Formats: sequence, structure tokens, C-alpha cells
Amino acid sequence: MNLGIDVGADTDIDSDRLKRLFDKPGLARLTDRLQARFERDIDSPTLTLPDPDLAERKAIASLLGRPVGSGRSIRINIVVLEAIIRRAELAPDLRSAVEQLRGPLKNRANEKAKVQQTWQTVFETLETEIAEKDVTQPGINIWLDTLRQDGLLKRLAKGDTNNATILLQQAMNVIRQLPGQGQTLSTLAATTLGDAHALDTGCPVATLVKRAIQQIRQAEDKNRDPEENDRELWASVRILVGGAITSTVLVLNLPVSGDSYSDNIIHQATRHGQPLWLTLRQLVRDSAQWQVAGQTIYLCENPAVVAAAAEQSGTDCAPLICTCGQPGAALNHLLNQLQKAGAEFVYHGDFDWPGITIANNIMRRFNANPWHFDEAAYKVSLQENSPGDRHTVETEKMELTGKPVNAIWDSGLTQVMKEKKIAVPEERVLARLLESLQKRFSL
Repeated sequence: MNLGIDVGADTDIDSDRLKRLFDKPGLARLTDRLQARFERDIDSPTLTLPDPDLAERKAIASLLGRPVGSGRSIRINIVVLEAIIRRAELAPDLRSAVEQLRGPLKNRANEKAKVQQTWQTVFETLETEIAEKDVTQPGINIWLDTLRQDGLLKRLAKGDTNNATILLQQAMNVIRQLPGQGQTLSTLAATTLGDAHALDTGCPVATLVKRAIQQIRQAEDKNRDPEENDRELWASVRILVGGAITSTVLVLNLPVSGDSYSDNIIHQATRHGQPLWLTLRQLVRDSAQWQVAGQTIYLCENPAVVAAAAEQSGTDCAPLICTCGQPGAALNHLLNQLQKAGAEFVYHGDFDWPGITIANNIMRRFNANPWHFDEAAYKVSLQENSPGDRHTVETEKMELTGKPVNAIWDSGLTQVMKEKKIAVPEERVLARLLESLQKRFSL
């Protein structure tokens, strides 16, 4: 940068004198700032050095021929500094002086533009490949646009475009295999990427593929839950994490119409009014043909409700599913299947803050309605007797503890629970729940 100061003919660079002048700890930061200005093509007449120490104050004051200041920063006039360099015949201009001190200056703007173009090419290459190979999953282009904008790919590739290209290609190789056939995640990773652990949580390719699955599912279903855990997310594309045997869901009297293995065992259990545990593996690999269009499926929080319903009503009990506390992958996968098959849900849980939290999740995610689970039902439950118990719930004073949670379907419920400070577990209102399950109409 030559600021147009005419002080005579340009001089050669006096390297020795220039280095002696600037080779001081007190001028190192100033030289750094000057280098950055030229490399970033900053065109400003002043340079500010914040929070200078005493050595810097003295060195800069000596260089500029002015008193040592005491402010929080030092403001340096670039025109004046360049004039000093030229009058002393140290260099023809300030830029030449900085280059002599620090070596060839880079053009940061050009370098940045080149890097941006390289990254753009990474995405454009994949977009072309997708178009040529007719990858038609909705959401793929949204996935790429999101990666381009939020920098996730750059972070995973540690800023290396070659790594980014490899990661994207590996991710696409996996995506082309989805939905799967009920194979395990490690099998998918081994057959597609040559490494059984390449899709483990935390691996870069796994992160990219899971983001793609989320975008694809969002494109297919605008109301889907964005907070699915890994097990649920992979199960949604028929891939099993860890075999998916330990994730189970308890059901009673679910109607089916197919002839698969799952249909047969569910049908047999329903014929005899017996509760049945279904695994996530079974729901993914051998899903039943659900005959639930327009039907109401009852959801409860505690297995005791299912056991009592089977004991009292047997085959006459309405279809019932238990969350067993916080919903797991098998439950959520089953409810997704039933919802797609046309089922509607009603839910009851414990009248406590964890119970309200679970209910909020069910209500929001699956558009469920309350089943004896609102303000009016809570007030009634405070006076009801449990089977064989002499005492009312209110008399026992089962204290409601923890942080209050707003019931998204009934704010009045939250308010009255805060006022009464009494928790009511499902087991305390079994009589009412069992009655509505048998009659199949009272909510």
C-alpha cells in the first residue's frame, strides 16, 4: 500500500537497518498488525493497538518520535509511519518494509475466494452425481444446502476439502442403501464402508447420514419429532442398533390382518386377551399388518394397568399399549406405524410432574388426546378410592414433589396440581380406567 507521500525518489530497502529498528519485542505486535492489514487489504489511515504494555508504549513512542502515552490503546497514523520509513531511506514504502520483515505477503481475499470456490465445487460435484444417478429421496438437496450453510461438513472434515469429498461420498453410499432390510447398523457399515464401526455414534460419516435421514423424514412428514434418539432414527429407515432386542413395548389386543410371523403371534395373543411384548427388531424386520384405521388405541404409563385390564376384561379390553415410563424406541416406532395405519391415540399417565412430561411428549408427537387425564379427572381422582383401600388419595397426602411442568393440553391441570400438591399414580384410578377400556367409549 502506497499512501501517495511524495518525499523524493524511492529508495532501496535497507534490510539491516530496517531489521535493527523493528527487531524489538515492543514492536512485534505492531508488525503483526501491519502484516494483517496488507494481507487483508485493509485501507484505513490509522491502526489501533489495544492494551499495550510499557515496552510497546516506549518502542512505538521512540519509532514515531512522540511522548510515551498512558491510554488504553495506541493509535498509529499509517501515513506518518510510512513517511518515517521513507525519509529514513529504510524502504520505498511501508508494504515493502513489512515484506522485508515478514516475507512475501499473502492475498487473503484471493485465498479466501479460492477456498470458497473449492468448497463450492465439493457440493456441486455431489449434486451433479445425485442428478445423474437419480437419487430421488426427498430432502437430499435440503441436506446438502444445510451442510453448505451451517459448516458441519467443514468441521467434520477439519477444513480439508479432500476429506470432505470422501466423507460426502461415503455418506451417499450409505444413503443409497436406505431404507434397509432390517440389518444391524454394524452390518450396514461393514458392507458399505468396509468398517463395522464406521457408523458408530460420533463417527463423521454417521453424523452426516443421520442428518440426511432427519432431513428426508422431515420432507416426508412435517410433523415428525426432531428429537428422536439414534436408535429410533436408524429404526425409521429399517436399520437396527445393537440388534434392537432389548428395546421392547408392552401391548394388549392390537388388531392385525396379515399372515406374517408377527401378525400370527399378535393375533394369537389378542384371541386369548394376553399381554405381549414386542421387540424393536420384530417391529422393524417383520412388521405386522395393522388393522387400526379409525380405531382408538389407549395408551397408559404403567404395566399394572395392562395386567389389570387383561385380568378383568381379557379379550373384551380395548387395544392398549404401555409406555412403561419414558417412551423408548420400540414404543415410538410402534406408534409411528399405527399412526400411519390410521389409528388415533388417547393417553393416561401418573398425575405427577414426570407423568406430565411423558404425556407432553406423547400428546405432541402423536397427536394424542387425554384419557381421564385433565383437570376435571385429577379433581375426581383426589376423592376416589383405590380397589380394596379404605383411604382416599387426598387423605394419604401423596406429596407432589419436583419442578412443575405445564400440561400442554390443559393448563388448568398444571395449576390445580400446583395448588393441591398431591400426586396420583395410575394404580390409584384403575377402576375408572378399566371401566372405560371395557366399555370402549368413555374418555
